[in-house]
Amino acid sequence: MFSTIVTDDTGSKLAVLEKVKCLNDINATTDIIVVSTDAQPAEWTTGIWLQAPTMVAGLVKAAQMAASKRIIVMSSAVNFQPADLARLVAELDTRQIREHTIVTARTESGLVQIPELGAEHVLHAISKTDVWPLAVVATSRFALSMIGEEDATSSTEYLAQALVRSIADGDTIRHSTLIDTNISSANLSATCTLSDDARARILKATIDAFNIEELFPNHNWVSYSQESAAASYHSIAALFLRFGDSESAAECLDCSERLEESPRYFALQGLIHKQKGETLGAVASFVSSLQCYEARKVDSGKHYITFRPGNLEVINSRLVDGLNALNKRDNDSALNYFSEAVFNFDPFYAEHGVLPSGKNR
Repeated sequence: MFSTIVTDDTGSKLAVLEKVKCLNDINATTDIIVVSTDAQPAEWTTGIWLQAPTMVAGLVKAAQMAASKRIIVMSSAVNFQPADLARLVAELDTRQIREHTIVTARTESGLVQIPELGAEHVLHAISKTDVWPLAVVATSRFALSMIGEEDATSSTEYLAQALVRSIADGDTIRHSTLIDTNISSANLSATCTLSDDARARILKATIDAFNIEELFPNHNWVSYSQESAAASYHSIAALFLRFGDSESAAECLDCSERLEESPRYFALQGLIHKQKGETLGAVASFVSSLQCYEARKVDSGKHYITFRPGNLEVINSRLVDGLNALNKRDNDSALNYFSEAVFNFDPFYAEHGVLPSGKNR
């Protein structure tokens, strides 16, 4: 048997009551808990209506109150028939408690797939996807208990962190093979879109939960363990910068500095200085990065990662422009020219969605 938590994501009492009626009709859950920031409606007669200051606070409390170890969390924004829900429960009965099940969302435009969440794919999912359709998820009380009220700001982020940590513990993420659930595009966007701040927190939870080798299995850990670790920290730092978390990015760079001197380290430091408005520090870092790139562009065989600039003419032009700007004490222009030179030297930054203009994507 399962406990069911219904999240009042739309503020529609009718939508919540419809979900509870469907659950009652199939008689397959031990208890039903509704999490809402609104007061219990007068017509409420079944289960527990849990009013909380935030949805995440309510989810944390609901997980503690749930009668069963296995929990279905569903958004009030989804639509389904009792027969579909009965098929889902029957399917879940065939799965183990450490198998977490996601029900695929369907909008007017078709199915919306959740990104792949295996250890080797989770960073790609965080980087490339801001809509995580976690409108119906079957999970466990233990998985939900791992996330605190202060760790997330939305139901989707709360579930995403719980799933990521479960994967790190060796659990399996599966999809329902029997049903999908309908949700409007507007509700999907409103309830399942992750902000950059949320993605930064999920990223932090990910690197806390996994060994770094698990997240970057394609690096040459056998022959170049330190350089591989440094390169991994550079990738994570770039993502943190993309999401606006310069403090976490700096922590990653501190780890990488102890492992290897890399032109990416200096460039990422330059971006941190730039975000803080420290123009001269940013200029110095980008100049150091260019010097390091110049030294590393010849493959000496000592390094795992090599740098082969595609357009030296553009790089040299930006370098000259930057030096001229410095001579004129135009530090802002110098910073722009030097950062463009670095970004033309190495596609790493564009691949991680970090742009020299600071307008990240």
